[in-house]
Amino acid sequence: MAALLVAILLHAPVAAAGPITVAAAGDLQIGVGTTEAQLAGLATVLDGAIRFVNLEGPLTARGRAAGLDAGGRPTGQPIRFAAPPERAAWLGGRIDLASLANNHALDQGEAGREDTARALASQRIAAAFRGHDAEIVRAGRTVVLIARDLAPEADLDGEGDLVRAVRSARARGAVLVSLHWGRAGAVLPTAAQRRLAARLIDAGAAAVLGHGPHTLQGIERRGRGVIAYSLGNLALDCRCSEVTDAFALHFRIDDDGGVSAVRALALRAGLAGAAPRRAEDPGLAEFIALLSRDLKSAAVVRDDAVEIR
Repeated sequence: MAALLVAILLHAPVAAAGPITVAAAGDLQIGVGTTEAQLAGLATVLDGAIRFVNLEGPLTARGRAAGLDAGGRPTGQPIRFAAPPERAAWLGGRIDLASLANNHALDQGEAGREDTARALASQRIAAAFRGHDAEIVRAGRTVVLIARDLAPEADLDGEGDLVRAVRSARARGAVLVSLHWGRAGAVLPTAAQRRLAARLIDAGAAAVLGHGPHTLQGIERRGRGVIAYSLGNLALDCRCSEVTDAFALHFRIDDDGGVSAVRALALRAGLAGAAPRRAEDPGLAEFIALLSRDLKSAAVVRDDAVEIR
């Protein structure tokens, strides 16, 4: 009987790994004024087997927020974020991957970042930061998230370690790279950003997901990969930005690790307590398409979405 059981197991069909849908958005900052209703809006703009955001600021009981007045406006002093770790429960079931590599991730020190990662993990959300890649399995396949915070003055041409990290991670599964980079307010990537993004795709990354300027930037196809230089704001508790133009990048990772079915969904970021939502202005989709065409992408507007080929 045992031999028969082994034979059956050896010859049983194995479920093939299938395509994986990904939805990615930009900067999400949670504070004491954030409501569950605001975060419930994530479900209306992120639709995929894997949903990604850049989480600005720690979820921790250590320390407290600073540099903001009672209305959440900057006072001119250094800004430090902090939000109760219990707020992670409002993200459960709404996101799957989070980058903790940004200029506010260490506002309450490394211990605060560790608290954040634990709070997210309690909701089955995997977090990535330098020295700690995140892995998630969907449809029988592993997806690895590598995250880095690269200051505006960083030598991007010297990021050989990051390129090697992508090449190594590719042996474990499909690779997404989250980069917090660029100068605030910029709508165009620099030549150095484009060179680094190209090297990461060539090393095996399926997608480069950029954020940081608090503005949206264009989308570039390179081979079977895709590069979103900046996804823009998603939702902020602080009154640190008034820019509501943004997008969510949706795409599919196919069996060969390449990307297809790329589209950008035009968004209005959730600011001042509002929930993020799909944009109603057709001009925003046209603007995303224009910026993407400048990067040599074929971009076609359909309703409030931009198809990128």
